[in-house]
Amino acid sequence: MNPLIFVSSTSAFFNLYQLQALYPWLATKYAANFPLAGWLNMACLLGMMVTAPFANRFARGFLPQRIIVSGLGCLGFLNIGVALSESVEILFIMRLLQGLVLPYVLTATMVMVGGASNESLRLQWVSCYVAGTILGSTLSRFYPAYSVDLLGWQGGFITSAGLLFLACFFVFRYTVRASVEVNVASEKKISYFQNFKRALTEKHLLVAYSIGFGLLYSQSAIFTVLGLSLSQPPLNQTSEEIGLLYLACLPALLAVFISPKLHKLERERTVGAFLVALLWSSVLLMGGHYNLILLGVTGFAISTYLMQTQTTRMISKARQVSVAFASGLYLSFYYAGGALGANISALSFYHWGWSGALFCVALVQILIIIFVIFVSVIAHKEAARYARVQ
Repeated sequence: MNPLIFVSSTSAFFNLYQLQALYPWLATKYAANFPLAGWLNMACLLGMMVTAPFANRFARGFLPQRIIVSGLGCLGFLNIGVALSESVEILFIMRLLQGLVLPYVLTATMVMVGGASNESLRLQWVSCYVAGTILGSTLSRFYPAYSVDLLGWQGGFITSAGLLFLACFFVFRYTVRASVEVNVASEKKISYFQNFKRALTEKHLLVAYSIGFGLLYSQSAIFTVLGLSLSQPPLNQTSEEIGLLYLACLPALLAVFISPKLHKLERERTVGAFLVALLWSSVLLMGGHYNLILLGVTGFAISTYLMQTQTTRMISKARQVSVAFASGLYLSFYYAGGALGANISALSFYHWGWSGALFCVALVQILIIIFVIFVSVIAHKEAARYARVQ
């Protein structure tokens, strides 16, 4: 099951940030300015935000592995559509359609994670899932930039489609040879709004939703602005050079694979505070010399992806609703943050530069920290009241 979860997660995230390192091409091929580049970067995330809450409802009755195979095939064809896009409107639509398909693949993968028979196996599968998001996100920024500079716009995205078709074939062959069986609990037939209400009554899910929103808001904002700033003086980097920078995210893979040991410490608040401190110290490094930017990207990736292992684990332990429903709702909050982060950061960078973008990220994070503390206090009071009644 580990290879299946890893490949599915990697392939899905491979589609997500394909334009973040391509601003020089967007400027020359589509005459895109900073705000327009922000809209193009948010298109896929916007589609995911819309579809994610309903992915479980539409995919009900299908095996998760079949959904993944179908979804990866569609994403391959949409990459060909991006390759053939001659106008900015068509490019936006292709990216939006990718976002509409992606939640099905990710929700199906989360269903498999939620089917773990014990907590040890769950932690292992969560690590594989998040490791796939790291590798997929890194390749999403690096490969299109590298291949487009080398092969041109059409050649770069057609080869991206080829990689997705290979992943689709792997998942199909793996599920046939390994006879994959997924233990998915049957979901009671209740209305979407009843499920929605139940999902919001679980305090740990509320915390996961808010942290997920802040995570991708911050990551999308910082990496979008970083890609824009690197293409400007004094660095004036090409798409290939910008894409290479994002390979500094890969050390986060090692951190994620040892994350089960962090969870066993059962000191999530201490770990969370450390990760927030690491995030901001890394972000501040990105405004300096190129070598400091490399170091900052590494630390930023480690902090955000370790936080993601915590939220993924929380979602996989949903009690009042199915894991698939909780995952879909989480993805909606997650990618709403990403869509807003990409757009707002590009506008902030256009008007106020790097410091303006950082201010917007800091403001969102402060509001989320206040909300998480508020929810945690309520949950503690409810637990104490329940203990007294018992």
